Amino acid sequence: MKATIIFLLLAQVSWAGPFQQRGLFDFMLEDEASGIGPEDRIHEVLDLEPLGPVCPFRCQCHLRVVQCSDLELGTNPLKSSGIENGAFQGMKKLSYIRIADTNITTIPPGLPPSLTELHLDGNKITKVDAASLRGLNNLAKLGLSFNSISAVDNGSLANTPHLRELHLDNNKLIKVPGGLADHKYIQVVYLHNNNISAVGSNDFCPPGYNTKKASYSGVSLFSNPVQYWEIQPSTFRCVYVRSAIQLGNYK
Repeated sequence: MKATIIFLLLAQVSWAGPFQQRGLFDFMLEDEASGIGPEDRIHEVLDLEPLGPVCPFRCQCHLRVVQCSDLELGTNPLKSSGIENGAFQGMKKLSYIRIADTNITTIPPGLPPSLTELHLDGNKITKVDAASLRGLNNLAKLGLSFNSISAVDNGSLANTPHLRELHLDNNKLIKVPGGLADHKYIQVVYLHNNNISAVGSNDFCPPGYNTKKASYSGVSLFSNPVQYWEIQPSTFRCVYVRSAIQLGNYK
């Protein structure tokens, strides 16, 4: 009896086919056998309902209104007349604007007061006037590197009372912008690679030994015609970390 049972079990094992690993082409053959080809699968995908409008990153969309916090218009053939006054009207939550590597020659008018960062690097701006920065009370960072700026009007920085970083390197400035000594919060000022030939003792710090509300953490003046040994030691009297000042010879 036991011998009969063992024989039946061995017979069933011998009838089972050997294990074969199934590959990609095996499944393709199954699809062909079932009559479902690649074209049919493409039609299945195309038959899916299209997605609705996607709200841009860092934006809030409500019916016909789109509120964005960031706006980038880099590497566009924009001219100064390409950004009209009122172009940013209604953008009450816009906090970041970057318009770089274009042909604009002035700071765009009518910038929203909600801005905290404005980057206008690599353009053809020739001047910073007070009117262009009026109302930007929340602006903390202003990037104007790699332009052709030769002058910053008096009172321009007074329109940005909470400015902390000012990037004016790689321009055509002939003097340190006015108003830095009276600014309470500015900490970083990049002025390297300009045409500044002299630095006054009151260009950066308040008169006397009055202290700023926020001390400088970075001031760059290298690659200017001014000789560092001609700068009076008291010029940076409100700077507590000497390594924050970067001077160098003009090349």
